[in-house]
Amino acid sequence: MSKYNRKKPLTEDDEFVEFWTRLGIKLKPYATAIGIALGTALVIVFVVWGISAHREKKREEAGEMFGRAVRIYDADLITDTNPEKTDELDPIPRFKTEPERVKAALAELDELDKKFGGSSVANQSLMFRAGILFDEGKYEDAAREYARYLKDAPRDAAVTAVAREGAGLCDEARGKLDEALKNYQQLEPKTGDFYRDRALYDQARIYAKKGDKKKAGALYREILEKVPGTALKDEVQSHLTDLEGT
Repeated sequence: MSKYNRKKPLTEDDEFVEFWTRLGIKLKPYATAIGIALGTALVIVFVVWGISAHREKKREEAGEMFGRAVRIYDADLITDTNPEKTDELDPIPRFKTEPERVKAALAELDELDKKFGGSSVANQSLMFRAGILFDEGKYEDAAREYARYLKDAPRDAAVTAVAREGAGLCDEARGKLDEALKNYQQLEPKTGDFYRDRALYDQARIYAKKGDKKKAGALYREILEKVPGTALKDEVQSHLTDLEGT
């Protein structure tokens, strides 16, 4: 995961842009399932949100707590060549091990939820918490956080799609393919093509895992037909080649 540029202090708006950009990079290994929405639509959503946060003191305080949790999770581990620094104006705790760092970040998010639960910031932080838990292989816990977001958070189409796909990934990681398929089917838009290619791609992967190569192939071809400009084109064609060769 990329690191903060320590040479100049970040504004709160920068914190949110950096957060979603870095989260997209961190989740790159899962790009075939998550995609680039975190680096595009979510950045736009949260830049706008970050600017409006300055208008309300409570939202600003909540935003600062969220940013602190992100910085804790993003901080370098303490090593012999990278010792702990104590000359920062707002020092972020650093740790020797990954589990310690994860625990501290989650504790900060717990405090945010305790103080500002139900606020827009706390709702959006559920996505970050879910991502941490997913990375830790705690798929059931991650699924619970995605479910909390989908139940309580405002229905922004872009973020909701990512949360729904995240829930599907948790099901998929636990071998619950039918449940994952239901989540991915709900990603298909009623109108327009936003996320349509991702929804079909996710479904095709599940059908391939279930052994239904015919259905998987049909969905891959549907992507090329309905969303010819998809960024997944190379991956789709690669999967089609593999299916047709078996």
